[in-house]
Amino acid sequence: MRIALDHTSEIGVRAGRLLMGEEGLDLLGIVRRDVKDSDRRIRRIDDLEGFDAVVTDDPDSAILDEAVAAEVPCVLWADTFDRRTDIGEIPLLFGANLVTGIGQSLATREDDIAGPDAQIVFAWTEPGKSVRHGEPLMFPEPVGSRWGTRRRMTNRRLDVAATVPDEWAGIIVRSTTDEATRTLGIADLATHLEAIALASGAVLAASGLISPEAHRPDETADQYLLSTLRIGLDIASFTESS
Repeated sequence: MRIALDHTSEIGVRAGRLLMGEEGLDLLGIVRRDVKDSDRRIRRIDDLEGFDAVVTDDPDSAILDEAVAAEVPCVLWADTFDRRTDIGEIPLLFGANLVTGIGQSLATREDDIAGPDAQIVFAWTEPGKSVRHGEPLMFPEPVGSRWGTRRRMTNRRLDVAATVPDEWAGIIVRSTTDEATRTLGIADLATHLEAIALASGAVLAASGLISPEAHRPDETADQYLLSTLRIGLDIASFTESS
């Protein structure tokens, strides 16, 4: 795989380190940034010619335009992109982050497994001051017990956000049926989890597993989650019989 990395934050730096650990990586090109590393698989690049995918952690990056011009698959950490951009037939994966990528993919997969009668709770953390009321949530340590605020509710699913004042982040997906309640949980440094989410999208795109046009990670939830696990995501699981 030949992956180009356009980064402006610690998320991108960490994603690059994770990609360097991929056995199938032939080259990690750092877009218009000098590189001081003895590893021959990483170097500065000034264009995208010959790359299998380009990935960015910068919500304001213009790299998508360059990817379209070079006909290279593109992966965005951001949840949105300029819909006025004519991406043509290039594969575009957007929302390769903790909540939209890992969290929504876990929720989608658990919904499929649990069946149409299951009740699903999807909870995530956001930076901010902790609240002292709302929906009670139990994330794995070190996030731990938190109060969450309802963001969306349907007949079968409740989405909840919990604010966390420090550097940690987490995800909970809980499915409840007549037979059992199953809880999946993630907790780690926020930047590390965001980097896993971004790097996993890059691997999928560089491997040719994203079809043309724009997609979110949860549209290929199984493949995306397998990529996150291979890169190093830890998911805790607990099942309690009803």
